Amino acid sequence: MDSMTELFYEEALSLVNELYNIIENYKDSQAYDENYIKKVFRIIHTMKADSTMMLIDDIAVPSRVLESLLVFFRNNKIDIKDTERFDKIITTYVKYVSDDVNEFAKGAKLGSGHKDLEDNINNYLEDLKKEYKDIQNEEQTSSVPSGRRQVYYIPSASESTEKEKKPEVKKIEKTKETTKKLKATNSFDRQSRISEEVVMVKQRDIDSLNKSIKHYNNFVQSIEERFAGDRHIEIRHRDLMLFKSIANEISSAAGLLTESDFVAIAKKMEALVDEMSASLKKPVKLLVRGERTLFNKSAREKISSALVHIIRNAVDHGIESIEERECLGKAPMGLIRLNFNKKDGHLIITVEDDGAGIDKDAVLKSAKENNLLKKPETEYTEDEIINLLFASGVSTTEKPNDYSGRGVGMDVIRHNIVSLGGEIKISSNFGYGTKIVMTF
Repeated sequence: MDSMTELFYEEALSLVNELYNIIENYKDSQAYDENYIKKVFRIIHTMKADSTMMLIDDIAVPSRVLESLLVFFRNNKIDIKDTERFDKIITTYVKYVSDDVNEFAKGAKLGSGHKDLEDNINNYLEDLKKEYKDIQNEEQTSSVPSGRRQVYYIPSASESTEKEKKPEVKKIEKTKETTKKLKATNSFDRQSRISEEVVMVKQRDIDSLNKSIKHYNNFVQSIEERFAGDRHIEIRHRDLMLFKSIANEISSAAGLLTESDFVAIAKKMEALVDEMSASLKKPVKLLVRGERTLFNKSAREKISSALVHIIRNAVDHGIESIEERECLGKAPMGLIRLNFNKKDGHLIITVEDDGAGIDKDAVLKSAKENNLLKKPETEYTEDEIINLLFASGVSTTEKPNDYSGRGVGMDVIRHNIVSLGGEIKISSNFGYGTKIVMTF
């Protein structure tokens, strides 16, 4: 398994595990709220990005379709009331992805077996759009006071035939009971879930550790044989130096199991920039430094996910078109610098581009449209405006595409960095570029 496949395998299984945990935590809920939608959305969005990067359409396509469904719930601020219908979709998706990831890791060719899932998601979305449109029309013509709370609920087929016969309370009880039964017999085997972070370990690293342990055992045995029965022993300087050497050998071998460099992540970012550069017809170069810096393997998935979103934003709506750059007196080719560095026990990752920078007026406009402003626009400082980018739903892109514009990328970045105990700082000079520094 090459380094790119290894990295994708680790990341995908970690994301699947997160989905399992969310399903478990919400199994007794009668409705899925904004927090649930946001958590699932974040995972699906990342899965879509990673599988697209690896050219795995069998995972990327259903992820993109499911993301559209979640976008509808999120943008319209609707809780998921029909948990039974959504559970069937999310558990089927998880099973498909789990199977595909394992087959991909084995080098097997994936089949296009997700058509039924995609159809179910699209049908659900169409039903939601129709129901939501009907509700809006009812609100416009209704004489009920506007302060009344509106509940968005899509009944199942069996419930709709009895809707006229049963009181509202009984309908809710039936739905709750049906949902409990479904969740008790989910289509995936909970015993097969991964309870811990998945980290790939090379056989040669295991062999190295075993070799070091053997050296230690041989050393201890030689001491025991030399001083057998003697309670008053003295360790010679040569013995002490040999013991220290073996201890360092074991420490280094253990480090290979728990730490890794960023070479695979750097290759992934280079492939991402090349693909986007060709797709968007923007010549962009990624310059990477310090990719052999070592860091905890278990953190790679979250760091990689954060970098995917940062790099995509930089290429998509950071770097200008050739025509715009020439008009501004810039070199035709955009430049993005990615640097990994360790200083005073901290890992510092820097991403800097020479693009358009952050349009703070566009950030304020998006935040206002999403009702996120807590005070008048004129009272916001530059740092406060930039921090608004981390709110879910805020985007400076008017038309979303496969790379950005959903208003979830920066939210994913912050979530991943904070979960690792890190911090992020963004600085931008409008018209000249943006710099993002992550410290762990």
